[in-house]
Amino acid sequence: MPLDMVDTCLCMGAGITMSQGFSWVEPDAVTFSFVGDSTFFASGMTGVVNAVYNDANMILCVLDNSTTAMTGHQPHPGTGRNMMGQFVDKVDIEAVLRGIGVKKIVGVDPLDLAASVAAVKECAEEKGVKAIIFRSPCVAITKPSAKLTILDNCINCKKCIREIGCPALILQNGRTTIDPNLCTGCGLCSQICPVDAIGGAKHE
Repeated sequence: MPLDMVDTCLCMGAGITMSQGFSWVEPDAVTFSFVGDSTFFASGMTGVVNAVYNDANMILCVLDNSTTAMTGHQPHPGTGRNMMGQFVDKVDIEAVLRGIGVKKIVGVDPLDLAASVAAVKECAEEKGVKAIIFRSPCVAITKPSAKLTILDNCINCKKCIREIGCPALILQNGRTTIDPNLCTGCGLCSQICPVDAIGGAKHE
């Protein structure tokens, strides 16, 4: 975990239709698909329609950072701006999903680990197409919070490195440390540390 959970990786919304296919091959398994907000509008909606229509058992995870991070931060229907820079009404992802027929939709802040885990468990217990919308600003266009640091009481268990795959968490001379050039201050690592050995503004 977490990178080992990826069984397949294909771009531009294909994961949605792949996930529903897997749900028929392994009906007892809980399958997940991940799509960014811009890709949801570009090519993901049709896959969700198909999943609902065919009564697939899957969890759709929409990663909503209100931008098109992969290809240059251009606007899309969910940003509230058009390509001419004009302010327009946002197309609400949750409303679109409800219109398609998704009945179970949960919104959560992905930087709140406990709430995110609870949302996944809640959706995993129900059959059919469920959606979790993870909303958080894109780190490429928002100023990071205060950097986090490893405190002296760290027991070097490496749980933070193993469980969240953050590029800022590294080993230096055999000890866990945080690269200040990569840390965005999100605070996820401090939420999983068993001895509260990660400090910073978010943690405190």
